[in-house]
Amino acid sequence: MAIGFDLDMTLVDSRAVSRRALQRLVSDYGHELDVEGLMERYGLPPAAWLPAGTDLELFRQLQLRELSLTTAMPGAPAAIAAIRRAGCRAIVITAASAKVAAAMLTAAGLAVDRVHADVWGAGKAAPLHEERCWAFVGDNPEDMLAAHKAGAVAVGVATGTAMPTGADVVLTDLRAFPSWLSLAL
Repeated sequence: MAIGFDLDMTLVDSRAVSRRALQRLVSDYGHELDVEGLMERYGLPPAAWLPAGTDLELFRQLQLRELSLTTAMPGAPAAIAAIRRAGCRAIVITAASAKVAAAMLTAAGLAVDRVHADVWGAGKAAPLHEERCWAFVGDNPEDMLAAHKAGAVAVGVATGTAMPTGADVVLTDLRAFPSWLSLAL
């Protein structure tokens, strides 16, 4: 059995990484961006919140240069440890690229069993199904839709820029996950 997680604002706090990458797009590459306005929508796939004409590949390269700013979300290490104690696998399903996702997990000190990258919204249902995920933990309504589409328990964490409406259960953050998991299994 497996439990899936979204990456950004669920397992890792990558806001500082992306804010700094955006600031560098402005200062070093002449992009005209409202950095703080864009950060209010953070958590969506970059192609959905970056303005048309923004060099997405350059943005991802700049993110990789700022990885030291990545931190684990509160409770993330304990959540993964609880999954391991339960005999489950920890899977990440994210809109981030594979390279960015792997690097952010490493920078945050988190080890998972598998990463499915470049997947967003309802598209996350396919890897959830493939991995036989019993539950999916995310911070966005789209994550909850994907969980339901895959027949998984939709576990929302209120740590992103959007409330995880449609969740079967909402946790304040991952610090509550080990207790919830022990009751749910």
